[in-house]
Amino acid sequence: MSAAKIIPADLLDQLRRDREKIAAELPELMERGQRLDEAAAENSLSGHLRRAIHRSRRPLKRIAGEVGLDVYLLCDFLEGTATLRSDVLDRLAQSVGAIIHLEPGPLQRNDAPVRPSDSA
Repeated sequence: MSAAKIIPADLLDQLRRDREKIAAELPELMERGQRLDEAAAENSLSGHLRRAIHRSRRPLKRIAGEVGLDVYLLCDFLEGTATLRSDVLDRLAQSVGAIIHLEPGPLQRNDAPVRPSDSA
């Protein structure tokens, strides 16, 4: 036979308060998750780097420390709400072992006629 366990009232109150906090935070966390997904899906250099960071499965705190970046700024970059300098992007790519292959696109010509300058 198993004995029924009685949960103390103060523990039940704490559980209720914690559930209320979670319910209040959930919509914001869902929106943030959506922003993370959208930013990582971008077909851009930053989007590729974001995906590499996510796929590395390394703690963001460790990555940020290695590149000399505040972890909150790294999170903002991953969300797409902050940009980073190119040297920081380089260090991030090295930190997660990202290999980014770029190919030049077709050269775009400006077909507009060039006007001679009026400095004659």
